[in-house]
Amino acid sequence: MDIDARTLRTFREVTLTGSFTQAARRLGYSQSSVTAQMRALERQVGEPVFERLPNGVRLTHAGTVLRDYARQILTLVGEMETALRRPPANPPRLTVGIVPALAYGQQLARVTHIGRRLLSGVQLALRVMGTSEVHDAFRSGSIDGALVLTVVDCEEPAALPADQSHAERSDELTEVRLQEVEFVPVTSVGHRRGSLGRQVVIADPDCPSQRWLPEFLRLRSDIPPEIHELGSMAGVRAAAQSGLGCAMLPMALAASHQEAGGLRPLPGVPRMRWNASLLLGRPDTRPAVDWENLTETLRQATALSCAIHPGEPGPANGVGVLGGEAPALDPNPSIAG
Repeated sequence: MDIDARTLRTFREVTLTGSFTQAARRLGYSQSSVTAQMRALERQVGEPVFERLPNGVRLTHAGTVLRDYARQILTLVGEMETALRRPPANPPRLTVGIVPALAYGQQLARVTHIGRRLLSGVQLALRVMGTSEVHDAFRSGSIDGALVLTVVDCEEPAALPADQSHAERSDELTEVRLQEVEFVPVTSVGHRRGSLGRQVVIADPDCPSQRWLPEFLRLRSDIPPEIHELGSMAGVRAAAQSGLGCAMLPMALAASHQEAGGLRPLPGVPRMRWNASLLLGRPDTRPAVDWENLTETLRQATALSCAIHPGEPGPANGVGVLGGEAPALDPNPSIAG
């Protein structure tokens, strides 16, 4: 089997977009060229790698196997191409905005370490910004991409299988879903039971992970909680530990700070999941390999942030210490007064 890197890059773009048409647009090819490459690829594999659907394609079992190997091969090819090029005096800068809910210390370190390996020859610059600032930053050209949280769909689109990252176009931005990130509601170990839920600490009022808890508590008691906005997850965690209020923290950030760190699950409130997604503006502004490597950098970093290492305490299962049923509500609520 002799599959060239160009074909693998086209295959990977189709897996990300779930569409031959979208893949052709992002790569600058004609749709017929993409179709011809994928047919030739299937002949080499010896069986279909895509199942054709009315509104796109999804991977077969063979396609899923090929996707995982293609990801590794393209990473190595990118590293080889970078190693063979003379380092530029001023390496190109790739500026990525990250919303506060995903910009805590360990996560930023993961992105930087993985980016140094996968984005060799590119200067990766991270900018922490509120969710409401992301679209303005794209319009002004101050960022090339953004790592944000989006609502998990009740049903995955038919174009891709449930376990496959996919992309959607909205407002001229491309969304590539990377990983579901779990958030856990926490409060101080010493917080008095009678005052639970009266005050909430948040990092970003426009982020779905930060809007959810105040709205949940308002619906449960009909009284809106007092909200303290601190702008960073480190500040939110410290404030929750000090007893200022309850908070919704990423599981990886909360897990190592429970009990011994002064945090415990908030009774009667469920954990929730949101998508960590990469937003891209114009993919034709730089080589496709840069976008592929950036996507893989953020995918690996967010996957690591979801892992709980052996020996670390994790958040309680289900709806918390006291149990009880959670009221049904929109997973993407607004803060109502």
